[in-house]
Amino acid sequence: MRKPVWSGLVLCALLGCAGPKSLMGGEEPQPPPPATESPAEAPVEAPPGEPKAPAAPDSASQPLQVTASPAPKDDIILKSVELQGDTLVARVMHSGGCKPHTYELLWNGGFQKSAAGDAQAELVLAHTANGDSCEALLNRTASFDLAPLKQRWREQNKGEHGAVELRFSGSQVTGRYTF
Repeated sequence: MRKPVWSGLVLCALLGCAGPKSLMGGEEPQPPPPATESPAEAPVEAPPGEPKAPAAPDSASQPLQVTASPAPKDDIILKSVELQGDTLVARVMHSGGCKPHTYELLWNGGFQKSAAGDAQAELVLAHTANGDSCEALLNRTASFDLAPLKQRWREQNKGEHGAVELRFSGSQVTGRYTF
């Protein structure tokens, strides 16, 4: 009789079905929080030799926020960016899995000149983990509307069409926004 109980406890511990308090008659375990992010934990890769489909953002496009002192928040890795018209789609990676995460694209509103003389904008991708201490490695996409950047460029350069080199603070990833 002792062996089935022991096997059940080991199996239960491996599967995470009960914590020590519920085994001893303490409080009931809490159910996992409802999912507020996209159900896909990682992008689906195309089979070798086939073109990749454009990434669909996990949520609606967020506006670029102009702030005097943009600063990063929680840890995040910017894997790549893709420009789709006036929308920047960022592929990111960070830890978490237990709470909803939010992303913001921040800019101080100014342009610098690149070595080639082109306009450059230094952007900060801010990630808020909401205190999520879970350690799953999450791959997400976030999209941002770059219309405020385009409008500022047009006001300063008195023109309709142009290009801005996008630099991301803390990352080697770059992009070129042409309008």
